[in-house]
Amino acid sequence: MDEKTLLPTTTPTIIVSPPKSIPSKPNSSSNHNGRDKHALRRFLIAVCLMIMVWTLCGLDMDLNDDNDVLSEWSLEQMPITTTIDTFTVPPITTDNIDVGGDADHELVPLEAHIMSKCPDARDCFRELVLPAMQRVHTKVNFTLSFIGTPTNGDDGVACKHGPEECLGNIIELCAQKLYPDPKIFLGFTMCLAKNYHEIPQRSLIEDCALEYAIDFDQLNQCATKDDGALGIGLLRDSVKRSADAGVTKSCTVRLDNEIFCIRDGGKWSDCPHGSSVNDLVLAVEKLYGREV
Repeated sequence: MDEKTLLPTTTPTIIVSPPKSIPSKPNSSSNHNGRDKHALRRFLIAVCLMIMVWTLCGLDMDLNDDNDVLSEWSLEQMPITTTIDTFTVPPITTDNIDVGGDADHELVPLEAHIMSKCPDARDCFRELVLPAMQRVHTKVNFTLSFIGTPTNGDDGVACKHGPEECLGNIIELCAQKLYPDPKIFLGFTMCLAKNYHEIPQRSLIEDCALEYAIDFDQLNQCATKDDGALGIGLLRDSVKRSADAGVTKSCTVRLDNEIFCIRDGGKWSDCPHGSSVNDLVLAVEKLYGREV
């Protein structure tokens, strides 16, 4: 039978040499203080760990909140830019006018002679007349005139593109008569010119009238009053005005009763001062600033 090793019944005492700075014979009070210090150290370590965990969690929450705020700002407050592929003529407004008129100067005569179903009239308005009018309409007296041939014996008018063009001319003259503000009748005329091949279809006229707050019934009454005599009279007077000025091409722009530029056959010609918008604006400015 093997002998069994008997374990001691009492726990052996382990003696640790104290540091020199500590008294060699510590009393019970110093042992108690040491235990308190160890407990305090463990407590502080636990508190630090809790603070670190809380800080990391809070930082993550803050980042998530910031991301939510950024997403909301990006969607709701970022400016949105769109690109328009089709050409749109902006209405003449005073928002971007860089010049203005006053009572001490005479308005400068500015006139465009056109045919309502002529593509050159559309280009003339789009590239020169309307952009210039946006900048100087307070300094000019604008007139829209038409080109045609008076007929003998019946007080009528012959138009290059047929009777439909004559009716289109009359409708645009009626708009100028009823709504003399260029912001209205010029915008309406350009609206029709963009689809000149459809003039004088009722749907086109109604759409353009609605866009520029023109009463379609008033236009119709003007064109047909007295069996059309009023409209024909407006057209004859306008055609005579163009003929007296020696104008035969659509579109002819005249400034201060002299030819400024002509758009014909898809090209600009006879433009002694240039054919750009700035050229026309500068010419108006110069004439407007002259002494009365």
